Amino acid sequence: MPPAVQLLAFAFALAMAYLSYVGFRRRHFGLGGFVFWEIIWAGLVVVSLAPGLFQPLARTFRVARLLDLVVVVGMLVLGAVTYQNYVTVQRLRRQVERLVRDLALAEVPEASKTPRAES
Repeated sequence: MPPAVQLLAFAFALAMAYLSYVGFRRRHFGLGGFVFWEIIWAGLVVVSLAPGLFQPLARTFRVARLLDLVVVVGMLVLGAVTYQNYVTVQRLRRQVERLVRDLALAEVPEASKTPRAES
């Protein structure tokens, strides 16, 4: 891996680890999410600082360069995170629909009791 790419990956991983910590402290996500993201960023730090450790792994998967393996793994993680995000959004959408429907139905008897303005 070229030194400039290593430095950029290292700086990016540190910044994202810090942002993950800040998000956890602000309670944007729980401990499980924090641990997941810290493992991802720590893995990127290790790969960027010691790429030679992973050359045998790259050869095992018949990948020409370690950077290619990092990109492939990154795409797989991105796909998994995108799927999880989709599932979560769909679940939240159903909950909001149910809540709005229940609130609207709860107001129906009260709305029928109020006098209507005559035109």
